[in-house]
Amino acid sequence: MRLLGTASLTLAVPLALALLGLSACDDDADRAAVDRVVAAADDARGGVLHRIAQALALGDADGSRSFTVCGDALAPGGVVLNDVVRFDSAGALTEQEAASAAAGLLEDDGWQVRRPGDPRIVSATKGDLTMRLEITPAQLQVDLGSGCIETSREVAEEYDDRPRIELGRSP
Repeated sequence: MRLLGTASLTLAVPLALALLGLSACDDDADRAAVDRVVAAADDARGGVLHRIAQALALGDADGSRSFTVCGDALAPGGVVLNDVVRFDSAGALTEQEAASAAAGLLEDDGWQVRRPGDPRIVSATKGDLTMRLEITPAQLQVDLGSGCIETSREVAEEYDDRPRIELGRSP
């Protein structure tokens, strides 16, 4: 009987260590997946969003980034990226002209653009990202985010615990 107990323990310890190692590798892969989406959002802000701001002759911008957990509260399934950027409006275009110009620039950059019933709003998707622009006389507000990026519970909570960061005064 003792031999069976020792054999079980001999198998259990390496198995547990292997699982712990796989968990750490999985967490690294999960973080890398989130980092890829964050890099794509940074590229969009510095690329197409910057070109939109130039084309619409928009003023200063400020923004913030946060992460939220997605999935069931008892079993988080991942994390969502949330960037919000607001530009002061200094352009001479009407809201509809500005929305059309923004939609064209997004399409040129490979985004799939949708124009809901409100002519001041442009929605677009590219890869894991979604972007919603709302143009008003005083500002352009951009919500740039992701769907649920699947991660372990630990990684989801790690990102969710991060404080909101300011993105600065430019796109």
